[in-house]
Amino acid sequence: MTGKHIPAIIAHATELRTMKVKDKAEFGVLTKYKSMDKIKEAIPKQTKDPRFQLQVKPICLIMAYMNDLWDQKDLDKCPTIKADLENVLRMLPSFLDIMLEVTMELAQAAKRNTPGVPKKRLTAKNVMTLIQFSQNMVQGGWKEKDPFYQLPYLNKENLGKFHHRFNKTLYQYTRLERLDRVAIMKSVLGDTPEDMKKIVIQEACIHHMPIVKLTMTAFVQGEDEVVVGDVLTCKLRIDYLNFEDGEKSGYVHSKHYPFLKRDSWYLIITDETFTNLATVEKIVTTKNFYEKEFKERISRPGKISFTAVLSNDSYKGLDQVAKVEVNVVQEPTNRVTYEYSKADLKAVKEGSMLQQMINEEDETDSDEENLAEEEELMKKLQQAGLEEAAAVKKAK
Repeated sequence: MTGKHIPAIIAHATELRTMKVKDKAEFGVLTKYKSMDKIKEAIPKQTKDPRFQLQVKPICLIMAYMNDLWDQKDLDKCPTIKADLENVLRMLPSFLDIMLEVTMELAQAAKRNTPGVPKKRLTAKNVMTLIQFSQNMVQGGWKEKDPFYQLPYLNKENLGKFHHRFNKTLYQYTRLERLDRVAIMKSVLGDTPEDMKKIVIQEACIHHMPIVKLTMTAFVQGEDEVVVGDVLTCKLRIDYLNFEDGEKSGYVHSKHYPFLKRDSWYLIITDETFTNLATVEKIVTTKNFYEKEFKERISRPGKISFTAVLSNDSYKGLDQVAKVEVNVVQEPTNRVTYEYSKADLKAVKEGSMLQQMINEEDETDSDEENLAEEEELMKKLQQAGLEEAAAVKKAK
């Protein structure tokens, strides 16, 4: 699955399957966009099965938006298309959330071998494709591929000059000291009072971005080496660097998406090739950090590697990747082997016999208690004038 396949999947939603062409004006506009190569490649072949037939209109609306192809004159000429486009854009984040939730559920069901779940394996690449589509939907990433375009006042005209001064990632830029960022931006935007106002706004944007730090470790408790049969503990920690306890990020800053939206982080645990999918989950926390621990018993020698990907569904360039690799040996080389004396072994054996004896005594006590309870019941039956019932009980 690639990003261009997602609009056709979304078009199967009930709300969009009924979104038909309303009149000749719409038909003319949509025909124009449908013939464009970037839209044409996203339209699948129609099937005869009515369950899987879909409307081409929502695919055109989404793909034209994602590629920034809409001509404002066409939208003004056809207000019904403009209204439908706005409705689709409002619903898109919810559709993508649902797709991610279903993906997470299918991944868990596949691990449990749940009957009825398709055998086709979900991969980490599938999940990351969905998240990256969401990022590009919010930030206009299919047209403006540079993550720095997300920052206020950076554009095609000055990004070249900016990268001449700073040629690293957006995440690394956000981790610079504030004065260092200001110095770089002054060389790009200028240092007039008006330019400084722009830099202040840009710094406010960075301060409210969901900047995180991901760390991961793997170890066997109390040991220096990992041996077949050991239980390997993997610990992950996510620190929210811009927030205090109880705080969370506000609405997403975007030059492209016209509606309010909040961001979410997704944690994916996979292998080096992003093929296997160990787990995927949406991070929900009220603290300024998140911790996760999972354990796995090692069954084979050799190299074992884990890759954790922390991806944001609304911002490009802030994702984190952490890798850990351990070498598993068949036999231990530096562990202490304890030799027990004959007296210790005898004491352990006697302790086991003592425990067995205690268990036998418990069973005897239980039998005696049951007998006493039966005698007490017969006395009560006789006192109540139910001699016949007492006799039957005694016979039993």
